[in-house]
Parts: sequence; C-alpha cells; structure tokens
Amino acid sequence: MRVLLHLAIAVWLSGIVPATAQEQAKSPAPKPQQAAIAVATVVTLIKGTVMALHQANATGNYSVLRDLGTPVFREQFDQAALVHAFANLRARKVDLSAALLLSPSLPKNPELKNGELILASSFPAQPLQINFDLRFVQIDGIWRLAGLADDAVPTAAQAMAAATVVVEWPEPAKTGNKQPAKPQKK
Repeated sequence: MRVLLHLAIAVWLSGIVPATAQEQAKSPAPKPQQAAIAVATVVTLIKGTVMALHQANATGNYSVLRDLGTPVFREQFDQAALVHAFANLRARKVDLSAALLLSPSLPKNPELKNGELILASSFPAQPLQINFDLRFVQIDGIWRLAGLADDAVPTAAQAMAAATVVVEWPEPAKTGNKQPAKPQKK
C-alpha cells in the first residue's frame, strides 16, 4: 500500500510541473498555480504537523505547534487560542500517534493556490479516521503552517455498524390453540 501511495503521488507530481508559456497560452481557463513538490516533502509536512498537534494535545503546550506557523498564524493564534481550538480533540482523547506509522491518504491532489500549499489528508487509523486540512506558505525556503483543521471520525465500517439496527421479533407462543391468546381479566 505504501508503494502504491508513493507511486500515485509520484505520478501526480509528474503532471504538475509548471507548463511552458506556450501550453499556458492554450489553456482557456486560469488554473491554480502549480509547482513540483517532492513526495517526501508532502509526507513530512503532513506527519510533522500531525505529530506536533499530538504532542501539543498530550502536554497542553502548543508553543511548538504555534512556532511552526507563519508570522500571521502566530499573530492569530496564541497559546490560549490553540488550547481552545483543539479542546474537543483533547477532551475526546483522540490518539494521533498512529499518523507516525501510517501513510497518509490524499483524497485530493495537493494544490498550490495564491502561494499557499493546500493538503487534504487522512489517516485510516482505528477506531477513528483522522482527517486534516493543512495549509502551508513557503517563507525563506521553509514551509510554514498557515492553517490547520482536523477531525477524527468513525471509520466507514464502524459508521455502517453503528447505523445497522438489529430487530428481534419475539417468537410466537407454541400452543395447541390456533387463536391468539386473550388478555386475562383480574
């Protein structure tokens, strides 16, 4: 599976090398900015950010997660704001450490829009699937966190199992009478 993911990302990345001016002129609709991004960079950005969030949730100290961000991110989110933003995830005691061992799934291709790298990813962990929308901006050659949204939801199999309702009908009484039993009067 890991090889397939890497192959899929490599094939996708081979198709996002910037087009020549001639090819861009042929294109009728403007497209988001595209650039070649190494598979290792994409995986490192995803896993590094998820692990920073995991450690922040475990310790209650969000300073490293905050320091990974852009100057705008750091201005918008102080320690208290990050504590509040991830309170639900922390209260549910969601273990994000599986992200270290699992390969991320990318339901959407990475996109570079207005200088911002947008990565939608998920980790098919058990019992919850961990979903992330991550945004990064490159500053002085380093990708910095510009935005982070997360959710941990039951896997599809668990959602189906939870939605399945088992109805047990009482077996009919086995009596010699063919007529239904009548309630007795007291």
